[in-house]
Amino acid sequence: MDERDTAPLLSPAAAERWRDRLRAARAFMRTRDHLPGVLIEVAAQHPLVDGATPGEEFTARLRRGHELFQEYLKAGRPVEIYVPGSRHRHLGVEDRNSLSRAGGEFLEKLGVPPTAVHGDDLNERYKGDAGVYGSADECFVAASYFKDGGFGTLVSVCSPAQMMRKTLHYLQFGVHPLNHTAPTPEGHHDFLYELLVAVPDVLGSDDTLQSADSDAAERLRADRRPAEG
Repeated sequence: MDERDTAPLLSPAAAERWRDRLRAARAFMRTRDHLPGVLIEVAAQHPLVDGATPGEEFTARLRRGHELFQEYLKAGRPVEIYVPGSRHRHLGVEDRNSLSRAGGEFLEKLGVPPTAVHGDDLNERYKGDAGVYGSADECFVAASYFKDGGFGTLVSVCSPAQMMRKTLHYLQFGVHPLNHTAPTPEGHHDFLYELLVAVPDVLGSDDTLQSADSDAAERLRADRRPAEG
């Protein structure tokens, strides 16, 4: 098949809008690159083991986040870590801890000072009662705190499959992260789903899932939020 016979994923106008987002995000990051502070967002993963502790994939990301934390500290940079995620439900089973709390406790056991770890505090500050229930929420909170906190570098640690989608969400919120991945043999995120469904959905509908009347956001919360908080 001649490549000219294949339809582009985006219209020229839509593609240009995304190029504009990329240019704007990179330009913004250049205004901050003189600042020493580093914010590391470690994407959470549900469900938790026994509703309380990180599973294999979440653990891999937290360990990678801890490695980066130490590297930046050794370079003389002030560093903070944000672990997103409210309390979740998966296949009808409700976690006892929020993803933020589970990840934060894990990092503190590795030696990260509690004052350098953020989770439920930022979830509440930027999302309130709506909670943090997906990649768009995670990126919204991390981008908001990055801007408000006066950081110079934003780092995102996630699974290889979800990296592109999270980057697109970050661009929607005006920032461009440095991405690191933590692969595991059996990842929760499926490459084909991300490539064929999730990424085209973000590119095409441009739904940041943050507005109060977003049907997609409400469906996501209804699926993942426990019956009681």
